[in-house]
Amino acid sequence: MYFHENLKQTLLDILKFMIKERILTNKGFEKKRFNIETSSNSHFGDISTNIAMVYWKDSVFDLREFAENIKKKLLENSHIEMVEIKKPGFINIFLKKRFIQNQLRLVKKNKIKKASHKKKINIEYVSANPTGLMHIGHARGAVLGDTLANLLKSVGHNVTKEYYINDAGNQIELLKETILFHKNNKKIKDKDDVPENLYPGQYLKKISENMCKDLFANDNPKNAEELKKNAVNLILKDIKKDLQEIGVFHDIFVSEKKISTDTQVKNIISILKKKKMVYEGFQDKPKGIENKNWIKKKQLLFKSKLLNDDSDRALIKPDGGLTYFMSDIIYHGKKIAKKYDILINIWGKDHSGYVARLENAIKSVFNEDIKFKVKLAALVNLIKDNKVLKMSKRRGTYVPLRDVSKEVGKDALRFMMISRSSDKVLDFDFDLIKSRTKDNPVFYVQYAYARCCSINKIANELFGKKILKKKLDFSLLNLSEEISLIKLLCLFNKNIELAVENFEPNKLTNYLYELSKNFHSYWALGTLSSDKRILIEKNVELSQARLGLVNGVKKIISQGLKILDISAPSSM
Repeated sequence: MYFHENLKQTLLDILKFMIKERILTNKGFEKKRFNIETSSNSHFGDISTNIAMVYWKDSVFDLREFAENIKKKLLENSHIEMVEIKKPGFINIFLKKRFIQNQLRLVKKNKIKKASHKKKINIEYVSANPTGLMHIGHARGAVLGDTLANLLKSVGHNVTKEYYINDAGNQIELLKETILFHKNNKKIKDKDDVPENLYPGQYLKKISENMCKDLFANDNPKNAEELKKNAVNLILKDIKKDLQEIGVFHDIFVSEKKISTDTQVKNIISILKKKKMVYEGFQDKPKGIENKNWIKKKQLLFKSKLLNDDSDRALIKPDGGLTYFMSDIIYHGKKIAKKYDILINIWGKDHSGYVARLENAIKSVFNEDIKFKVKLAALVNLIKDNKVLKMSKRRGTYVPLRDVSKEVGKDALRFMMISRSSDKVLDFDFDLIKSRTKDNPVFYVQYAYARCCSINKIANELFGKKILKKKLDFSLLNLSEEISLIKLLCLFNKNIELAVENFEPNKLTNYLYELSKNFHSYWALGTLSSDKRILIEKNVELSQARLGLVNGVKKIISQGLKILDISAPSSM
C-alpha cells in the first residue's frame, strides 16, 4: 500500500476509533469526505489533510482540540515522523525518510489498482457525419474518447467503443446532391464554384468519380438510395482509415438509418403520450433563421419546458422526417436496452446546450437509473509559423486530419490532444510539437523513458551482472530530489484513479510530464557534481540504488504511455 493510501486508511481508523469512544458521532459519517493532498512544499510535510475541519462539528471538541486528538493518534503510526497543526485546522504529516525510501519496492512491482465494482460502459465518440474527410477538430474527441476507454479498461471496466453513423436526414440528401453536381459538372475545379447549399471541396468530387456509373443512369429512386449508401460507405472507409492512423479503433458502428425504424418511432411516441409528455403544436421560428419562406407548421412537440428547457422541442418534422432530437432518443434507448451501467458521449463543445435536454428526455422516456455523462471537446487552433490557420468546413478550408497526422505523427498528435482539459481551447503548434525541447511535452516524456534505457545500458557496461543484484539498499537515496521522485512515483495509481473518476485523461498526461521533468532535473545534477551522478563506478551500492530509482521511473512512464497508446522508444 502506497503512503497516501496508508495514511488514508490510518485516518479512517482514527475516525472509527473516535466514534467507538463516543468522541465523534456517526451522523452523516458516510456522506462526508476529507481530502488527502501530497504537499508541494516539503516545509508543510509530505501529506496535508482537512479531516479535522470536516468532522470537528460532530465531535465533543472545538476544532483545535479535535485536531490535537487526531495528531495524538497519528503519532502512534510507526511510519510518521512528525505532525503539525496549521490554522484553521489543517494537519500536516511528515513521514519517516526510511518509509518513503522503501516505497520504491512497491513501485518495482506496481500494478494498476482495479475498480472495486466492475462496470459495463459504453463510450460513443467521433461520430462525424459521413459527408467529408476527418479534420483536426474531430481528432480531439477521437483521442479523448479512445484514451478514456483505455483508462477505464486499465482499472477493470468492460468498455464498448461506439461510433454513431449519421446516415439519415438532410445532410445525406445534400451529400447526394453534391455528388450529382460533380457528376454533371466535371470541369469544376474551384470550391467557390460549388453552390452554397452543397458541400464544398475537391474530396467529394473524387468520391463522385469513384461511384459506380450505373447509379447515375436514371432518376430511379432505388438508384438514389443506393447512391447515398455507396457514398456513405466510401467516406466511412476513409474516416476509419484516418482514425486507425492515429490508433483509434471502434468496436461497434451503429447506423442511424437502421435503428430509426417506424416501429421504434411509434414505440417512443406511445410511451411519451402515455406520460403526457408530447402534444401537437407550433414551434417558434428558430433563432438565426432568416429564410423568408419559413412557415409555421404544426408538429409533434416534446414538453421540454417542463424539464427546464427554454422551449418545447420537435420530434417529427413537418415533412414526416425525424428530428435529430428524436433520432438521439431512439439511439440512446438502444444503448439502454443493452444494460450499460454508464453511457459516455464525447461531443463538440458547441453542443453544450443540448446535454441537459437529451438527458432529461432519456430519463423521461426510459425511467432508467443510468449514469449519463457527456464530455465536451473544445476547439483546436492549428498554429504554424506563429499564425493561427483559419478553418471552415462549410467553406472547405479545413485541414484534414490525415495531413496533420502525417506531419507530426501519431504519438505527438495523441499526446497533445489530451494535454489539457477537454473543455478548454487547445493550441496545436506545429513548430513546438516537432521540436526536441522540454516545451514539447510528448518529446520530453518519451525522452525521459529513452534516457532510463540509456542509463541501464551504461550500467551494464560499467558493472555487468553485479548491477542486477536483487536486494537494493534504498536508504542510500538521501538527496531531496530522490525523495521527491519516489513520492511522485507513488502517485501514479492515484492519478489514474482521478483520471477515471473525472473522465479526464489530461490528469495522466500532466502527471507524466511532471514526473519526466523531475527525472530530467535529477539526471542533470550529475553534470554539476560527480557525487550526484546516477552511476558512480567506485560506488556500486549507491549506483544500484539509484538505478533502482531510474527503473521505477522507467516502469511508471511505460505503464502511462501504454494507456495513452503512445510508444516508449528505447533511444531517441
